[in-house]
Amino acid sequence: MKIAFLYPWVLFLLVLCAVPLFSRGAAVVRFSTLALIPEDRISTLIAVILRLARSAVLAFVAIGLSGPYLPEEAIERIGEGAQIILLLDRSRSMDQPFGGQPFKNPLIAGDAEAKGAVARRLLSQFVANRRNDKYGMLAFSTEPIQVLPLTDKTDIILAAINAGNIGHGLSETDVGAGIIAAIKFFEGQPYTGSRVIMLVSDGGARLNQLTRNHIADMLQRYRVALYWVYIRSRNSPGIVTTSPGEQSDDVAPARVLHEYFQTLETPYRVFDAEDPSALAAAISDVNELQSLPIRYIDVVPRKQIANWCFAAAMVLITMLLIVERAEIRRW
Repeated sequence: MKIAFLYPWVLFLLVLCAVPLFSRGAAVVRFSTLALIPEDRISTLIAVILRLARSAVLAFVAIGLSGPYLPEEAIERIGEGAQIILLLDRSRSMDQPFGGQPFKNPLIAGDAEAKGAVARRLLSQFVANRRNDKYGMLAFSTEPIQVLPLTDKTDIILAAINAGNIGHGLSETDVGAGIIAAIKFFEGQPYTGSRVIMLVSDGGARLNQLTRNHIADMLQRYRVALYWVYIRSRNSPGIVTTSPGEQSDDVAPARVLHEYFQTLETPYRVFDAEDPSALAAAISDVNELQSLPIRYIDVVPRKQIANWCFAAAMVLITMLLIVERAEIRRW
């Protein structure tokens, strides 16, 4: 066990611990002649113990004042989970309600919860149920924004997810830039388990050939699986079960993107969500897919131990006060 000190110069006060060893300490009891006092080895032993206790009090106080602590430590652990990058669409369309969600008044959609808000709520439940995973988070519209690097601290992840409910998104969506930025999370990271990019988006983006090649190459290089939770917009058919004649402006870009993802040599799954219940089912399916062994480094934070020193000193002082009250002062 390695112990460090915030104020090591205070340890010079330890020299004061020798004072009780050479001081008389006990009270003077007057008696007519020492020859009449029998030898008491138990009392002699108690006197030595009390001297050592006084020295220990000074030692604990000096060590406590020096600010001792256990430095942070990196511990390798093995569990079940994955390295998951949450890639959330923050475009303006995510502020709209689900495509299959019924409204109380068809002319007013304000009574329906936005797709982005539902997605973040369900993702929070997903993260809370999978505490052995490591998560990173990106939000994207015109440009990807790194919200959180890879971490296994669940509270921080949940706070990052909930923080995205503030404000409104932009009109443009660049899925390609978001996926590339998500893959870069794994640069320089040792491959210790399953890697997943979880794209939560309603589509609506086109990729040029250069971007497609770049994405395919990086996914294969870093051995990353891509899961797309497709959130259907209003009046848009599903991305998978659609007839060939349906080529509306809303679904065509998403379908083209889906067909490109199917050509990837790395694992790819799509989950079609038309309402909150379907989105919950899709996230539940992802939860069942990624439960493989994972090796990760858990950083144990610094731990202060000064209070333990002061507590030990208080215990010894209490003991010395009790002994002093029991001491014979007159024969």
